[in-house]
Amino acid sequence: MEWFFDGLGTAIITLIFGLLSGGAIGYRIGIKKTNKINQKQTAKDNASQIQVGKDYNGK
Repeated sequence: MEWFFDGLGTAIITLIFGLLSGGAIGYRIGIKKTNKINQKQTAKDNASQIQVGKDYNGK
Protein backbone atom coordinates (compact mmCIF):
# COMPACT_ATOMS: atom_id res chain seq x y z
CA MET A 1 0.00 0.00 0.00
CA GLU A 2 3.01 2.29 -0.10
CA TRP A 3 2.29 3.30 -3.71
CA PHE A 4 -1.16 4.62 -2.71
CA PHE A 5 0.29 7.28 -0.41
CA ASP A 6 3.23 8.13 -2.68
CA GLY A 7 2.99 11.83 -3.56
CA LEU A 8 0.04 12.47 -1.25
CA GLY A 9 1.98 15.05 0.79
CA THR A 10 2.89 16.98 -2.35
CA ALA A 11 -0.74 16.95 -3.48
CA ILE A 12 -1.93 18.29 -0.12
CA ILE A 13 0.69 21.07 -0.11
CA THR A 14 -0.24 21.99 -3.69
CA LEU A 15 -3.92 22.07 -2.77
CA ILE A 16 -3.31 24.36 0.22
CA PHE A 17 -1.07 26.67 -1.83
CA GLY A 18 -3.66 26.80 -4.63
CA LEU A 19 -6.48 27.66 -2.23
CA LEU A 20 -4.47 30.43 -0.56
CA SER A 21 -3.23 32.00 -3.78
CA GLY A 22 -6.62 31.69 -5.49
CA GLY A 23 -8.36 33.26 -2.53
CA ALA A 24 -5.90 36.15 -2.43
CA ILE A 25 -6.23 36.83 -6.15
CA GLY A 26 -10.02 36.56 -5.98
CA TYR A 27 -10.12 38.97 -3.06
CA ARG A 28 -8.04 41.54 -4.95
CA ILE A 29 -10.27 41.23 -8.01
CA GLY A 30 -13.38 41.61 -5.84
CA ILE A 31 -12.02 44.73 -4.16
CA LYS A 32 -11.13 46.39 -7.47
CA LYS A 33 -14.56 45.65 -8.97
CA THR A 34 -16.48 47.77 -6.48
CA ASN A 35 -18.70 50.28 -8.22
CA LYS A 36 -18.10 53.89 -7.38
CA ILE A 37 -21.09 55.39 -9.13
CA ASN A 38 -22.68 58.68 -8.17
CA GLN A 39 -26.15 59.23 -9.56
CA LYS A 40 -28.61 61.96 -8.83
CA GLN A 41 -32.29 62.32 -9.56
CA THR A 42 -33.37 65.62 -11.06
CA ALA A 43 -37.06 64.76 -11.27
CA LYS A 44 -39.45 64.51 -8.36
CA ASP A 45 -40.50 61.31 -6.60
CA ASN A 46 -42.24 58.55 -8.61
CA ALA A 47 -41.11 60.04 -11.94
CA SER A 48 -40.32 57.88 -14.97
CA GLN A 49 -36.66 58.21 -15.91
CA ILE A 50 -34.23 56.60 -18.32
CA GLN A 51 -30.73 55.55 -17.38
CA VAL A 52 -28.14 56.45 -20.00
CA GLY A 53 -24.87 54.59 -20.07
CA LYS A 54 -23.82 51.34 -18.48
CA ASP A 55 -26.27 49.47 -16.27
CA TYR A 56 -24.76 48.86 -12.83
CA ASN A 57 -25.90 46.58 -10.05
CA GLY A 58 -26.53 49.40 -7.57
CA LYS A 59 -24.00 48.54 -4.86
